Parts: sequence; C-alpha cells; structure tokens
Amino acid sequence: MCVLTTLIFNQSIAQNYKVYYRMNYKTDSLEKEIKNKNMILLIKDNKSKFYSQDQFENDSTVIENRKKGIKSQIKYDYDFMVIKDFKTKKISKFTVLLRDLYKLSDNIPTFHWNINSETKKIAGYNCQKATLNYSCRDWEVWFTTDIAIQEGPSLFNGLPGLIIYMKDMKDNYEFSFTGIKKNEITDINYFSITFLEVTKKQLAKVLIDHYNDPYREMKAGNIKVLWQDENGKQFKPDYNELTKSEQKHMKNNNNPIELSEATKYP
Repeated sequence: MCVLTTLIFNQSIAQNYKVYYRMNYKTDSLEKEIKNKNMILLIKDNKSKFYSQDQFENDSTVIENRKKGIKSQIKYDYDFMVIKDFKTKKISKFTVLLRDLYKLSDNIPTFHWNINSETKKIAGYNCQKATLNYSCRDWEVWFTTDIAIQEGPSLFNGLPGLIIYMKDMKDNYEFSFTGIKKNEITDINYFSITFLEVTKKQLAKVLIDHYNDPYREMKAGNIKVLWQDENGKQFKPDYNELTKSEQKHMKNNNNPIELSEATKYP
C-alpha cells in the first residue's frame, strides 16, 4: 500500500524565469514505447506553470493574432499541465478529454526529500542527488543550488535549488533540463480555451462516463466524424467494437505521474 502525502510548502519567487525540459514518458507502463515532449516551466509573481512547449508557442501565436483580429488554429496539448500558486498554496492540475479541459485544484504538496552527499555536474551545473518516494513511485533527482529556484518539472518542488534531472526508478518518466532564460515576459494565467473547474469526485465521474460510452457525442451527432476506409469509401462504424477497442486503450494508457491517482476503470 502506498501513501500519498499532501503537506503545504511555502515559497517566494521574486524573479521571472522560463525553464526548458525534455520529458520522456510511457503512457503504458507494460510497453517499451517511450514518448517525449518538450516542456516549459514558467515562473512569475509567486506562480509557476508547467506545460508543453508546443502549447506555449500556440498560445503565444493566438495572443498575437487576436490582437490583430486574426483567427488561429488552437491546440489542445494541455496534458501534463500543472500550475502552482505559492501565495494561495494551491496547485491546479488539468485533464484534456475530447475538446474539454478540466481543472482540479488542491493544496500544494510538500515532498519528503532525502538529500545525500553525492554530487556531479549536469548541463554545466553543480548538482546534488536526492531521492523521493511519492504517490507509488520512487524517484532519483538531481538539483542545483547554482540556480536559486526551489522549483522543478510537473508538480515537484521544495529542494534548495532547481531540479535539473529526475526519473522514476521504473523508467516511466524522465525529466531533463535543456535550458533557462531569465526575466522574460510570460503570461501564466492565459488559456487559449476555457477550462471547467471540477472536484476530484466530479472528474472521476466524467472519466468513468467517458469510459462507459466513449463515442456518445459522435453517436448523438454532437461531434461530426466522416468515417472512410483505406480506399476513401464512406462506411458506418460498428460502435460496439470501437467502444471495446477504446476501453482497452484507456485501461492500458493509464499511467499518470501521480500513480496513486490513476483512474479506477471498471
């Protein structure tokens, strides 16, 4: 039985930073396939926002185009996004489902880091090793006091410096620092789409309802899909077979960073 610890960490951030990470991850812990994303950690005014670089660039384009009255193609690459507000001591985590973005708020966790004396240089920085057991995963972490930010990728923070590298011991997730920029203007509060605020119970119901009938919106005509075979000929899909296949996919791809928060599908 694993234990999820949710204590409160208080931090003051005075300067603005943009930190770049490369994230390698497995959506299915039983498969060998490793996916990757370029991620950005924005830090500004006692807040931080961790999300994909693709979404950051898309949001920046949307902002500029809206000023000019130009319509933009909007991305939905908000998976893995986390926002921390150190003033209110709250963390917001996000879930994308079809074309909806759900926001779940909680207290910022504090992690029981074990810091040891082992050191080495990573990306030109003097780093020190730490380990962590959190939410059913064991982590190896390297941080540097050369950059005096007590922050890191995803929901992780609380070490006496910036997290430069971390991975879980089963190689499901790996975060590697790739660069940093200081005092850049960033907009942590911007979203190119509207999010829906939910409780943990409400989100669980949304995910289970989607699992039970993943093609409900298509069958109802709320989402228009043109089904074609490999020759371009239109056909009517067998939604029962599609549902079985999608349910299997959802069960297999249920490997979140906080493993204890994995959806409990029937």
